[in-house]
Amino acid sequence: MPEEAATSPENPRVLIVEDEGVVALDLARRLSQLGYAVCGPTDRGEDALRLARDLSPDIVLMDIVLDGALDGVDAAGRIRDELAVPVVFLTAHADPETLRRAGAAGPYGYITKPFENRDLTTTLDIALYKSRMERRLRDNEQWTAMTLHYLGEGVITADPQGLVRFANPMAETLLGVSAARLLGRDLATLYKTLRDPEQGDIPDGLEGAREVAILCREDGSRLPVEQTLSSILDDRGRALGTVLVFRDISRRRDVERALRDSVAGLRLALTETVNALTVTSETRDPFTAGHQERVSRLAEALAKALGFSDEEREGVRMAGLVHDIGKIHVPSEILTKPEALSAMEMGIVRDHSTVGFDILKDVPFPWPLARMVLEHHERCDGSGYPAGLRREDMHPGSRILAVADVVEAMTAHRPYRSAWSLEHALAELAKGRGRLYDADVVDACLSLFERGDFRF
Repeated sequence: MPEEAATSPENPRVLIVEDEGVVALDLARRLSQLGYAVCGPTDRGEDALRLARDLSPDIVLMDIVLDGALDGVDAAGRIRDELAVPVVFLTAHADPETLRRAGAAGPYGYITKPFENRDLTTTLDIALYKSRMERRLRDNEQWTAMTLHYLGEGVITADPQGLVRFANPMAETLLGVSAARLLGRDLATLYKTLRDPEQGDIPDGLEGAREVAILCREDGSRLPVEQTLSSILDDRGRALGTVLVFRDISRRRDVERALRDSVAGLRLALTETVNALTVTSETRDPFTAGHQERVSRLAEALAKALGFSDEEREGVRMAGLVHDIGKIHVPSEILTKPEALSAMEMGIVRDHSTVGFDILKDVPFPWPLARMVLEHHERCDGSGYPAGLRREDMHPGSRILAVADVVEAMTAHRPYRSAWSLEHALAELAKGRGRLYDADVVDACLSLFERGDFRF
């Protein structure tokens, strides 16, 4: 048997199976001249199958009439089924019965003897191109099939009538139904969900939108899932069906609930800590007991009226509860002195903003409490303390605290003066609008009291 011809990656390998020796030699010569690498030749179907296994040719040029137990049609069928190597029939027999049998073997072309080189190269090139495209398609299908098989999400496809055509193993697991029972069933009756109360509304008909729902399984159990339903379109935009992708999010839900519980616990601990600080600072001055709590309530109401978010309002409320924490450094005799303070004593009192900042600055609050405490005595025109900041340099929460603090202080008794009436205090506040106090905050405060939406 002739030795295998030398090959290169650029030269397609052709196995010649021909029962006429002269024709086989002529084919080998022509193919070599045309740039092909020749394998074989052989004149038996059994040898063709063995050589195809051993040499892995790119294509087989197969005569239909061969010696041995396997003729060309039978050998071609075995090579196609076992090795997926393309076969082109080479024959002088063109009777209907022969062509019928040959067609059943799935050939990639026919060359009828006698033939020209042009016919040979055209047929082989077309067959090789078709084989490469089919192999690429098979590889892609295999990649897709394996990906879908091991995908951690359920995937179901349905035809335009809504009947299930494919379901991967994860879809079987999540639905609790075997693939044999899924195929051919109506997707709408098979996959039933309820609206998840924890999920916000999703607009109807939102293509490809991810939403959370409660899957009602056939065994009566329910499972929280995240799902996406999308159309399958051809290259002309025509609908071929739909694909449903869904996954179990019960574990994620458990983690989210645990996280929410943890955050709630931390917030409670934080609130209790702030309350303890408030009580600690106010026990030294019975005349201002409750001042920080009342300032906190008014500040929160003002933040709500001004459109602050829930999280921002909570930060302002917390800052109000501890805005005078720095007064723990002020001697009690100064805090309870029933007459005007001296310049030195006033300086000590004014330091409470800075002391409060120093106490809170290293505490990892989720809000800038230390800054708001530091700035709550600043004024919009720069006449406040401790830094003489102007409005644009103050935190929005600080501007709210400044108004809430001064209104509460004017309407409460102090050792050195009686409480002002609410009307007098609001009139005084209005005088400082835009100069001492933020105009928007003042307007919100006046509106709250005038409408009766807030009371100390």
